[in-house]
Amino acid sequence: MELEASRPVGGLSKVIRVLDKVGVFSRWTNMIGLAIFVIIIGFTFTDVILRYLFNSPVPNGTLVVELMMIVAVFFALAHTQNEKAHVSIDVITARLKPRARLTLESITHLLSLVTLGLVIWQVLLEIPWVIENNIVHSQAWGINKGPFLVIIAIGCTCLDLLILRDFLVKIRELSHMGVSRSHWLLVFGIPLLLAGLAVVWIQSDFFDLSLPVVGMLGIAVSLLLFLSGMPIAFALILVSVVFVAHIKGGETALGLLRTEPYRNVGSYNWSVMAFFILMGYFCFYARFGQDLYKAANRWFGHFRGGLAMATVGACGGLAAIVGDTISCVATMSAIALPEMRRYGYNDRLSTGSIACGATLGPIIPPSVPFIVYGLLTRESIGDLFMGGIVPGILIMLAFFVVIAVWCRRNPAIGPAAARSTWLQRVSTLKSGGPILILFLIVIGGIYQGIFTPTEGGAIGAFGAIVLGLVWRRLGRRSFSLALLDSGKVISMIFIMLVGAAVFTKFMVWCNLTATISNFFHGLGWTPILIVILIELIFFALGFVVDTLVLTLIGVPIVHPVAVALGFDPVWFGVLTVVVMNLGTITPPVALNLFVLKGLNKEIPIETIFSGALPFVITTIAAVILMFAFPSIITWLPNALK
Repeated sequence: MELEASRPVGGLSKVIRVLDKVGVFSRWTNMIGLAIFVIIIGFTFTDVILRYLFNSPVPNGTLVVELMMIVAVFFALAHTQNEKAHVSIDVITARLKPRARLTLESITHLLSLVTLGLVIWQVLLEIPWVIENNIVHSQAWGINKGPFLVIIAIGCTCLDLLILRDFLVKIRELSHMGVSRSHWLLVFGIPLLLAGLAVVWIQSDFFDLSLPVVGMLGIAVSLLLFLSGMPIAFALILVSVVFVAHIKGGETALGLLRTEPYRNVGSYNWSVMAFFILMGYFCFYARFGQDLYKAANRWFGHFRGGLAMATVGACGGLAAIVGDTISCVATMSAIALPEMRRYGYNDRLSTGSIACGATLGPIIPPSVPFIVYGLLTRESIGDLFMGGIVPGILIMLAFFVVIAVWCRRNPAIGPAAARSTWLQRVSTLKSGGPILILFLIVIGGIYQGIFTPTEGGAIGAFGAIVLGLVWRRLGRRSFSLALLDSGKVISMIFIMLVGAAVFTKFMVWCNLTATISNFFHGLGWTPILIVILIELIFFALGFVVDTLVLTLIGVPIVHPVAVALGFDPVWFGVLTVVVMNLGTITPPVALNLFVLKGLNKEIPIETIFSGALPFVITTIAAVILMFAFPSIITWLPNALK
């Protein structure tokens, strides 16, 4: 029986229009948040200058940054829903027929709505208690946490209302399709069924499972929610609350929702991610990526496959200022692909060099995965940065060899471009030189201990703004776009960080690390075989899960295992990031390749797959070399100490 949809749809449209006003409000709060991000950059830069030049830092400067981060992130948070920026895995949903896709999306939206509603409920309960008991952010300053919890509640409420709007949009689209009553029972019945199962599960008296088994079940349920397309952050929060309630009771589980958003967003150490993301986007919109490609093209373009080499080289350079694969793919797809097509390059070589060259992003510093890895494990971020340089250069040179051999065997696949004069080549150093200097100052200063990674990120972001203005690359529009994109990404990462923090506590309470360590020891394998197994698991998960997500969830479990086995933590960290990135370019399921396909819909996915394979094989060979010769990673950090 088909539903008469006209009246419900009309009513839904009115509600959706009302909720759209929340979207307008969120754009204004987003602008305030972005302005605060700029203030944070200037404040931290000033604090560094005052400290190192005049030995007179700003009093309680770190506390100022922490509180401003809370305001900036949660003011910008709701806008991430407007921009569809939350990290999710669409490997399954993208291949479903429209009706099935909308049904699954409606279910995950409803689950996300309830999850965030739990967070809002607990934060609102916390506010009166904090104000009444005068709970302060820090005794050194004495500012009450209450107003900042109000900001968290406002930001989460706006986000939840926009999720509700998008859920109603899905319902309206399903209504237009004329689905049956049984279909509506599916949309609303599955969440109700899951809620019933959660209530039963929380009653631990019904079950007699060991804590490690509960932990493994939690990971399995998380992966199922990931594959359903539910945003990673909300899936982690939901699973953590339900499973922590099972092992420690509902009050402990809900208590995490009261404390973790404030604790993790208002952390000076984690603010380093925001600074490096801001630095990357300011460089991106100042078109420094185009400069890098132009320079590489002038130096390599006249060789067979030279434009592909230039693309890989530019990806490596762009990685040093952006630090993530998606940005590299998007940038080089827009800049390099049209140029290679103009010279008659085969799409296999073109797309392979773009997608695989972008994997240099998380390896060559500054790298967001390395920053996250260092913060999670308390390893030196400077050592991780230095450890990534030689492997990054090695893989880049190996890609050059692949391109050269490929074009030698089939010259038509990558014809030589016009030769540039030496004057033209030298002239490209003018635009690329300042960025190289900025990179060396930031990375060198961090490694030498002149300033902390957080301060280095602020200096890099401030320097990127100055260079963009001096080179007249950052106008009002480009400056605004850089802030909008960086604010969207920062908010997305921090809400995911909150989910990962709650999930990590759950895994710790399940004693999962010790259990996994005992399991590996019980296999009777040599340590190197155990590490190979760990890396194979990361490699497989890298097919469908973002590198940052894998780092947040997987590293707290396996890093202590690797250290206990006697492996160098920097070697293991760099190797793990390389392997996770390898998964993003390995067919048949590879995140980077599908992103590239989404940007260039006219190119068959089979073409992109075949173009990536030679680079995948080369990266595997590089990983084997890093296993055989760990000094490829550890030499530079040790040499600079």
